[in-house]
Amino acid sequence: MLSLLGEIESLLRSLETVVDEARERIACYTSQEPDRFALRGLGSLLHDFYTIIEDVFELISRDIDGVRETEDPGWHKRLLFRMSIAIPEIRPTVISEELKKKLEVYLRFRHVFRNVYGYLLEWERMRPLLEDLEGTYRAFQGEIGSFSEFLRELAHSLKEA
Repeated sequence: MLSLLGEIESLLRSLETVVDEARERIACYTSQEPDRFALRGLGSLLHDFYTIIEDVFELISRDIDGVRETEDPGWHKRLLFRMSIAIPEIRPTVISEELKKKLEVYLRFRHVFRNVYGYLLEWERMRPLLEDLEGTYRAFQGEIGSFSEFLRELAHSLKEA
């Protein structure tokens, strides 16, 4: 249990790095649109943002839920959904329904980013995601922090048993 917490904390440090970089880059585009090359870089930051969050979810799914995702279509969306529900006698929800809805948008973008040519990326579609990144990140930090506290309590109770 404590090793899971360590892995989650490591991923959260990586997520913070990505968010810091995105914050720095988005500030450059308040009065001008990014060129095609910059769009690709910003798209990569959005991709990394969701991928790291999904990595956290995969750890929880594997180590707590006992579910290992497969590569069949739809598993990414199922994983996100499962994190928004409690599993009786195993764990509480990891994230709220509200945060799940925000993250669905990032999941869809990541799918687009992986499956289209970079020159097809559109600033008008990426800008709201970048502008909401900070708030989504803070919400995720708070909710994963609460879940981490559940894991700490569970680890201590198992230690005492």
